[in-house]
Amino acid sequence: MQPTTVAYKQVEEVTLFIDVYPPSPQAQVKHSATPEQHAAIVFFHAGGFALGDRKTWFPDWLYTRATDAGIVFISADYRLLPAATGHEILSDIVDVFAFVSTSLNSTLAAESGAGYQIDPERVAVAGCSAGAMSAFLAALYASPKPKAILSMYGLGGDVFSPQYLVPKTSPFFMGAPLFDPAKFEHFIHPASSSVPPTGSLPLTGPPTPGPPSPRLMLYPFYLQIGTYLDYWTGIHTPSLSQKLRSLVPLEGELSAQDRSERTARLSEALPEGARALFPQLHVSSAWPPTMFVHGDADSIVHLHESRFMYGLVQDRGGEAQIIVVPGAEHGFDRDAGAEKHRAVLDEAFEFVRKKLISSTDA
Repeated sequence: MQPTTVAYKQVEEVTLFIDVYPPSPQAQVKHSATPEQHAAIVFFHAGGFALGDRKTWFPDWLYTRATDAGIVFISADYRLLPAATGHEILSDIVDVFAFVSTSLNSTLAAESGAGYQIDPERVAVAGCSAGAMSAFLAALYASPKPKAILSMYGLGGDVFSPQYLVPKTSPFFMGAPLFDPAKFEHFIHPASSSVPPTGSLPLTGPPTPGPPSPRLMLYPFYLQIGTYLDYWTGIHTPSLSQKLRSLVPLEGELSAQDRSERTARLSEALPEGARALFPQLHVSSAWPPTMFVHGDADSIVHLHESRFMYGLVQDRGGEAQIIVVPGAEHGFDRDAGAEKHRAVLDEAFEFVRKKLISSTDA
């Protein structure tokens, strides 16, 4: 099914879009609050915040389940590191939800004559990898607050860990050799400040002429040199990552008291203006119901992150579930993996569906 593409934001020369996929014609419209209004899922793409757009790593399995259930599926752009920082990305995330809740219905009616509407009070948020951290930020700052979160192998559950802060001296990224810094010279501060904050790559079909963009491996490169959080916050001089290394704990199971003490210690160490960019510091009892799904063989975003965030939500009295997928690497839900892990994906979607569609509508 072809989406309706709508520009939700213009920033200087950068236009940001959402793709809006209507409910399947076979979907039961009785799920709607009114005959025209449908619940929606806003999805944010993967790419370590450094690569991609609303069409890359598209989750066909989630889109199909949502639209077949009468739920509108919305996939969103956001600006990229660098030259954007987490501050700009956060503003994009908030603006997506503002547009969906206040302007999307009228835009759909005017531009495409769509015979459906969005119910702004029944919107969930989902994301894969970095898209999950986008979802966490939406949970904190978007209005209306999402009704539920689906985090697929989510980055952002605990970015104050060796994976982000400690320089690597041996292969760590899916067994690949260490990256040559010379290939990323334009993406290293201060040269990175002039890089356009967009940049997708064709991930399917024939390869494009010329060498691949360094953006393809920019996220793991920043992990390799241990300065990812410098680019996320924009704090390079002095390096925020270097400051935080003395606070890096080992990854692993932590008690509720350990999580609380560590959160407080990190909050004190961060500049006030940067604290808003780290969802793990702000989990409260108001956190939306969340489903975490993560493979225990993930070498890119460690399972520790989902376990840590799951623990924080539970510590604060929130509703959360976690599914650990044995032997699964990062991106296990793509391509053939979606069929292999059908039961897991069914369970994850059903968690979100129940938060959007009441039992009397089902």
